[in-house]
Amino acid sequence: MTLLVTNTFQFKGGPMKYGHALLLFLVASMLIVIPSCKKTTDPEPAEQVSGDLFPLTAGHKLTFNGFIRHAVNDTNITATGAYYTGIMTVLPAAPPLPPNVVNLAGTTFFIFDSSLVDPAPVWVESGFYVKRTSSTSGDFYFLTNAGRFYRTFGITRTDSLKWILLVKENATVGEPWNAFDSTYTSGAGEARLKIDCVFGGRADILLNGQTYSAYKLTATRTVYLGPTAVAEGATASVWLVPDLGIVKFIFNSDGETPGFDRNLLSKNF
Repeated sequence: MTLLVTNTFQFKGGPMKYGHALLLFLVASMLIVIPSCKKTTDPEPAEQVSGDLFPLTAGHKLTFNGFIRHAVNDTNITATGAYYTGIMTVLPAAPPLPPNVVNLAGTTFFIFDSSLVDPAPVWVESGFYVKRTSSTSGDFYFLTNAGRFYRTFGITRTDSLKWILLVKENATVGEPWNAFDSTYTSGAGEARLKIDCVFGGRADILLNGQTYSAYKLTATRTVYLGPTAVAEGATASVWLVPDLGIVKFIFNSDGETPGFDRNLLSKNF
């Protein structure tokens, strides 16, 4: 498109000179093309959890201090802070799964766990299975025991060990996912156990003089009798650092078994 500007414009009262006409044209053009200001209301993009949140390398050992939690009140027993120690060691090969446990696809790891629970000293040795859907990261399944739920509602079953989807790969902060959901026939009617997990945003946490940038994972357990929720509460809170692993772990008591509150003290890698 060619814009032709002549030397004069004819107006009532006489001709307008070229310079004046050009100035008028530029002003008019500016009024036409200047856009109006508009306030944006686009939401901020959701934060996505990334990285290997728990490198399961054979021989890795994490040592924690902290507290034992009261079995019924689910509060830290302060006196245990003077001696409590927890050690988690990744074994080079996982033993066979216990009976009645479904072998999900992926790689199974076994973490040997020992806790100093009495200054005598008394070490309690145990362990837990973790299933990872890929060799480097992927979803993490944790084998947990639903025995307390079975006993509460008089459910007679032999498959109390259940996989729960504890960590979802590339999860979105603030968006929960279903980790476990199953309904059983009990003496009181239909009893349902549901566990949901969610990540909080990555934030600094100070533990034993060291600051870590960690994602907080919260697992919440809800128990239903028929359509009615009869119990709800946190079952575990885990702080995870990419390429390092667990730096803080609260395992909540269930009314029968004491829990613990662990804070990373040292690691061997």
